[in-house]
Amino acid sequence: MAKTILIVEDEPIIGMELRETLEKAGYKVPDVVRNADGVMPSVIKNTPDLIIMDIYLKSFIDGIDAAQRVKMINDTPIIFLTAYPNDSIRKKAMTVKPAAYLLKPIRDEELQRKIKEVLE
Repeated sequence: MAKTILIVEDEPIIGMELRETLEKAGYKVPDVVRNADGVMPSVIKNTPDLIIMDIYLKSFIDGIDAAQRVKMINDTPIIFLTAYPNDSIRKKAMTVKPAAYLLKPIRDEELQRKIKEVLE
């Protein structure tokens, strides 16, 4: 059975590209959530095996705060993606104990390798 991956990405084109890449690799992607408010309902509905979460979201809370909320109800692994290599943000992200912290732009091969590593 295909593993389910939830994508949290506020940039529609990036979200669509990620979804396409993951589905071609055989993963099930039930949702591309565009803001932090949609994360919890989607996690509850879809019970993903992995969440790929952008840190900067166009919403009141960021991806790190959304990840903290997820971790309060279950231990779904989270891979953070960010285009901003900022030490203070990285330190804050690490408090959630993500499975990975990757910088954009990310190569498909690198993302696939990290996903496989996390899911095994």
